[in-house]
Amino acid sequence: MIEGSLYVSVLKFIAMKSIFFLTVISIFFFGCNSDSAIPESKDQPSVKDTLQYAYKASYSSDIRVPAHPEYAQKVLTVWKMFEKNQIDSMKPYWADTVTYYDASGMVFRGPVDGLLAIAKDDIKNLDSLRFDISTWESALANDRNEDWVRIWARERRYSQNGQKADTFLMQENWLLKDGKIIYFDQYKARTPK
Repeated sequence: MIEGSLYVSVLKFIAMKSIFFLTVISIFFFGCNSDSAIPESKDQPSVKDTLQYAYKASYSSDIRVPAHPEYAQKVLTVWKMFEKNQIDSMKPYWADTVTYYDASGMVFRGPVDGLLAIAKDDIKNLDSLRFDISTWESALANDRNEDWVRIWARERRYSQNGQKADTFLMQENWLLKDGKIIYFDQYKARTPK
């Protein structure tokens, strides 16, 4: 009787081992050979836009996003330096000559030192400044071979006299050439009350 139960135990062990082995092989086989419903992005061909639009872009409609994330990183670093009043630390990020259009209509074209002087003057009477970044993107205008960074944010300016913060919604477009900022423009709107 003991021999029979030992025989049955061995058979059960072999059967369990075989089922386990077959299960592992099946999972491996089906896992490696299944067609994925979502192809990897590197295998996707570029999409050609063949639509007809009601308007023609005056600047460019041939945009690739994302383009150079390191440029977005540079621009966001400049934003953080401005927020922390580290204006002189910004200089290495800029080209020698820059163009700036601010939201009030002021235009600056000239050496970066002149722009940094404007930045210092802009925040000298503030107690603090805060940006809440909504989103950003790095983009390449393919037909112009231009690298842009766009940022959408909420800006809060706190005056030294302790009044309530002046709050704006803002959007900026930054143009970089050879990794240096050469241009930016700014749009602002008061936040709804």
